[in-house]
Amino acid sequence: MNFRIILLFILTTSLCARAQQDTFATRMLHEIAAAQCDRDSFYYAGMFPSHRYYGAPDGKMKHDNNVFFTGLIAMTLGELQDDFTGPDSATCREIRTKACASFPKFRNKSGRSTYNFWRTNPSMVFPNSGFLNLFKKWHSLPDDIDDTSILLMAMEADSGTARAAKALMEQHANTVSYGIRNTFKKYRHIPAYSTWFGKSMPIDFDACVLANTLYFMHHYGMAGSRYDSATVQLLDSFIRNREYMTHPAYISPHYARSPVLIYHFARLIGRYPIPELSQHRAQLAADAKAQLAATADDMDRVILSTSLLWLGERPAEINLPEVDTDGDFVFFVAGFNSLLPDFGKKAFSGYHLISYYYRCPVYNKVLLLQHHLVRQALRS
Repeated sequence: MNFRIILLFILTTSLCARAQQDTFATRMLHEIAAAQCDRDSFYYAGMFPSHRYYGAPDGKMKHDNNVFFTGLIAMTLGELQDDFTGPDSATCREIRTKACASFPKFRNKSGRSTYNFWRTNPSMVFPNSGFLNLFKKWHSLPDDIDDTSILLMAMEADSGTARAAKALMEQHANTVSYGIRNTFKKYRHIPAYSTWFGKSMPIDFDACVLANTLYFMHHYGMAGSRYDSATVQLLDSFIRNREYMTHPAYISPHYARSPVLIYHFARLIGRYPIPELSQHRAQLAADAKAQLAATADDMDRVILSTSLLWLGERPAEINLPEVDTDGDFVFFVAGFNSLLPDFGKKAFSGYHLISYYYRCPVYNKVLLLQHHLVRQALRS
């Protein structure tokens, strides 16, 4: 009899815990759906608001209708889709469908399947800014491989579209037409992918962009070219030499912070265990733990803990309902240092006065939901 009572208690406790977890996921989905724009205004229907801050994470704020965060939300929810059932599954799919409906505004105006951070037709640079918007009159931002990879995965593009994008990425890789000048000399000969499609832009290496690009290549089963191998070689060197800790803004001018770099590396390794990168699991986990112990930022704690889960570790539980998703967490940085010659790029890496810091509170909720479901999957 005692055994039956104990067994009943265990089963009841387990079911209650599962119900509580499902309640949290449902609440997150509803909050994400409620924040999605339902008609065109400054933001287009299906998008999620994001903000840029000039000069510092707490600098002057402007709304910024880039597609980057909307794409990330749709891509991440796509990966979590199978974790939902019933009404939650329908809500998740509806959010994704609405988000993808906004993507054509950011597609290359020639019709090719590459995408821009900002609207393309007519082109827009630094929206909602009188002075900076003058920039578009003489030089609009080219499409980039980061937004292209994220949006194509988010919309579940067909393999032919993905391969056409890959071919364009290879045409713009380092050393194909010209070479990179603003990275460590030891890496300048590596034919890894460049951030930009534009011929008039300098070749640019960004560790997080490269991780996302390899993620895209493996997602579509098309990794294996010399440019993919070179990109793996470059990331292997970045990680082996711990430059994501010592020079994060130099090797990743568009993400710039060690916790965010670790998150990107761990996500790639967790999903696609590339041998050259997976060998660094222990090192990345050790650095993630050190960062986790040192940070006071709620969202840094979330992404570092998720990283540890992907790396095979079991970090302490986080009280997710108490996490502040409207705090000072910065996931993306627009740093002009990436356009400078090497001396200037080094000198101004992480320099506030030439940087814009980007936040999206809704994406932060998605990161909470992702952490919750990754941990839940590992429990089961």
